[in-house]
Amino acid sequence: MLGLIKFVILILLFLVLLLGFRQNHKILLNFQGSFLFLVPFFFFSLTNCKADVVFSKPITEIVTLLQKDNYDFLSSVDPSQMHELTVLGPDAPFYIGLKLLKRGDTARGISALMVMPEKNSMYLQKERLTTLIPLLLNNNQIDLALKILQQTGHSPQMVTQDWYRRLLTEIYFTMGIYREVCTLQKNIDITSLSVQEQGLGLFSQLALEPKNQDIINRITSFFLIGPVTETSRNLFEKIQKAQDIYLPQTITNAIRGRLFILDRSYGDALYYFNQALRRNRELFEAYPDLLADLGKAYQFSGATKEGIKLFADWEATILSGQTTSALITNNDKNKIRFMLLFFTGRMARQIKQYSDALNYFDKALPLAPDPQQRDACIWYILDTTLESDKINFIKTLETLIPIWSNPSYFDDLLDKICTSYITDHKWNELADIFTIIYQKADSPIQARYAYILARAITEGYFPLKDQFLFLGIPAGSSRSFVATELYKVAFETDKASLYYRSLASAFLGTQLQVIPEPQSIPSDAHTDTKKTKKEDVDPLMIYLSGFFTWGAADIALPYILEYKDQLTPEDIHRLAELLKSHNRWGDQIQLVSKTLFSKPNYEPTRNDYQLLYPLPFRDLMEPIAKQHKIPLEIFYGLVRTESAFIPDVKSHAGATGLTQLMLATAKDATWRIQREGGPEFSITNEKELEDPETNLFIGAWYLSYLIERTGSPLLALASYNGGMTRVRNWRSSQKSLVEDLFLETIPITETREYSRKVLAAAAIYGYLYFHMSMEAIFADIFPIQKITVEAR
Repeated sequence: MLGLIKFVILILLFLVLLLGFRQNHKILLNFQGSFLFLVPFFFFSLTNCKADVVFSKPITEIVTLLQKDNYDFLSSVDPSQMHELTVLGPDAPFYIGLKLLKRGDTARGISALMVMPEKNSMYLQKERLTTLIPLLLNNNQIDLALKILQQTGHSPQMVTQDWYRRLLTEIYFTMGIYREVCTLQKNIDITSLSVQEQGLGLFSQLALEPKNQDIINRITSFFLIGPVTETSRNLFEKIQKAQDIYLPQTITNAIRGRLFILDRSYGDALYYFNQALRRNRELFEAYPDLLADLGKAYQFSGATKEGIKLFADWEATILSGQTTSALITNNDKNKIRFMLLFFTGRMARQIKQYSDALNYFDKALPLAPDPQQRDACIWYILDTTLESDKINFIKTLETLIPIWSNPSYFDDLLDKICTSYITDHKWNELADIFTIIYQKADSPIQARYAYILARAITEGYFPLKDQFLFLGIPAGSSRSFVATELYKVAFETDKASLYYRSLASAFLGTQLQVIPEPQSIPSDAHTDTKKTKKEDVDPLMIYLSGFFTWGAADIALPYILEYKDQLTPEDIHRLAELLKSHNRWGDQIQLVSKTLFSKPNYEPTRNDYQLLYPLPFRDLMEPIAKQHKIPLEIFYGLVRTESAFIPDVKSHAGATGLTQLMLATAKDATWRIQREGGPEFSITNEKELEDPETNLFIGAWYLSYLIERTGSPLLALASYNGGMTRVRNWRSSQKSLVEDLFLETIPITETREYSRKVLAAAAIYGYLYFHMSMEAIFADIFPIQKITVEAR
């Protein structure tokens, strides 16, 4: 109301002055100084008036609310008035619009994004339009979308941008202006076109020439070659909606089948594939990826035996020379024969006909058309042999490993092999496998095998017979020497995961530096000034920092990661600190993990590790851990692994909060806590578990309870994930193994990997923040085990 009064008074003042000017110029001259003095006040009051009238709050209060992520007051503002957000600043409508969309307020979000200050940066304009235009198209506001894009694209710099062309292509195609789509793509290298653009370009050509068989063939190849994706689905839906674009029914059925494979709806996929197969079998021979999807449909739909017969007969027909026009060269024939034999093997394996499966895989292997397909075939041969013929497995592995192409393709298999042989206590065979894979396997696999064998030697689980000569370990070396050399392999090989590296360092001694020590920072004020100036004028950093200015820190991460390859380590550090200052711990962890720790040849610093393993909620976690007698580094490792320190996070299973508690577990725990004389918690719904103090206390009590019941922090952590009864059963079957090796035998991969993650994080927290040696951390995790490399 006050703003409206100001506005009226100022208008009246202006009219009085104007009237005085018309009646007597002297009046204006007499008041000229006063009027000029009042002009700034007039405009300032006018803008504040806008804020008062539209938002019912002064500008300073609005800015404060937005910076505190309080957007509730905007829900009462009419969407048509969102253009008034410009009084806050030219960039404000963009960030506020994105945040409103995230909150589900589509009408106000779109209205805010439609505000178009001319001086916005290219980064901001790109994100604004790539968000706004699809929303307008989905709302059938096509003409408005075109108008906005054309108004924004008057700059020559704008119209040359790939993203601008992509948006214009979408609009023209939606409007049915197909010739304009073709014109946009004329003389442009196809590799610079997105998959979406390529599809829309082909569809536009077909709309203009509906009987052009060459275009139909190119569209067929577009959908049937390579992996099917959500983009494929989106484009196929556009064809179905377009009145001027038609594809042959056989092609349509084949595409539908592939899309059902994407959804893992194998029965539906098989239905459409069979429709296409009856019409045109040659289509599957011409497009091996389509044939592969047909094989998956038979393998997983329950029609496996029918698929085996079809594929085996099909391969026999091609082998006998009864070929079709789709198979012109021997290379074509071999590629299709490989696909038929390979998927016949997979189908036979699915119904546990292992001998038949190996026969088909062996026939397929020499026909593999490329290294990737060959690796896939080798993987199935090895895995099937491990399941059915373990006696011959090592010999098979030794035969096939020289023709591996991509070692990382076999990581999961080598992990499974390791678990299997440890479970069976076949230490000599495990050493033989390590000898075979050492030069081929990825470093994390090498580190795992080396550490496990070192521990087995330390514990005296198997006799030494000079199995490690290939590592340069002299014959006749003592057990302690051999174990030490293997611990060194584990420590030096896998510098990324830190799990086996940390455990190995506990046996090798404290002199080893697991994480780099902090370097002294030169006190050069000029350098700091230069950095600040660079950050202040860098358009990209200005754009990304805006998310934190306008209370949109919670949606910033995807926009930051879009430009991760353009960000320097200094930029990433600054953004990580901004996330930290807004308590976005999970986003901070993701940012650092996906940038600094993913950069080739980048050596992470101690500060980088502190960003990757932050220390929030210490004022809560430290006394709670102490009260429940939980090592603080283990508590931090658990919370980081469970929730990445996001208080309101929920799992697919319904677990909630920092320690990821199920509601039933939390209710039972609160009853037990109260019975033991602890504080009273009234937990009636999942929302109450989002409170950090409540969640941490109950989670710590539960972990302490599991430690007491299982007698071990490691078993407690495994039970936290996999259930106490199952862990007890697993442990009872492996009583002779020390706990760190027992962990390697846990049959559920998720529980095994979860335990490793928590323990690795615990090791890093202890080392980084709590001045603990790796020996001390090891003792906290495995209190009943001794740290020694001496023979027992």
